[in-house]
Amino acid sequence: MFDDNSSTPLTRRRLLGVLTAIGVTGAASGAGTWAYFSDTEESTGNTIEAGTLDLKVSDDGDGFGDGVSGSWTISNAKPGDSVMTNVSLQNAGSLEADHVEIGFSVDETESDGSTGTNAADTMPSSADGMTEQFKVTVFTYNGTNVLEDLLDANGNGLVDVDDLVTGNDAPLDDLNPPPSANGGTETMTMQFRWAHDDEFDNSVSGTNNDYQGDEFDLTVTYALHQDTSQDL
Repeated sequence: MFDDNSSTPLTRRRLLGVLTAIGVTGAASGAGTWAYFSDTEESTGNTIEAGTLDLKVSDDGDGFGDGVSGSWTISNAKPGDSVMTNVSLQNAGSLEADHVEIGFSVDETESDGSTGTNAADTMPSSADGMTEQFKVTVFTYNGTNVLEDLLDANGNGLVDVDDLVTGNDAPLDDLNPPPSANGGTETMTMQFRWAHDDEFDNSVSGTNNDYQGDEFDLTVTYALHQDTSQDL
């Protein structure tokens, strides 16, 4: 309400001027923004580093390394000869493994008979079946007798090297792993012998004399696995 006693009379023009001024002031106030405080910090040095499984092997007490060679070797072999070797496994990595798996493979080579009349066999015409001649007489892992769990997969009357290659995955697929990063080991001991003819039944491939001069190369693979689902 306006004072009627004001010395300045309120005219219509004056009233419009006041209202216009108020409107301009309000518009100017509305154009501004209120600022809120804020601050940002960072979390740094966040790193994900993968652990390791690092299988090392040692042959008959030699130093541990990434592989061994010539563990089971017989030179100038004849029926009745045998060879035994210990191979130790170590996990030099930072992670614990779930299990160890052992696999066998062979490469059989027929003699060409170039070193003498008795050097080459007469039958069969290849070295196929030579691994059936070699009976596994000892097979332990971590002190456990693995041999008693192995099958005569080829049915020739004995557990031989050929049976290790094919037909015995299960007993060799879930063995105790060496503990990680503390130097602990697990040891596999295996012996095989060139069996005599009279130790086989009639299903064996050939006889001892058929393999004069022939040879087979044995590869043993050790796998350290993180999970139960893993397989060679």
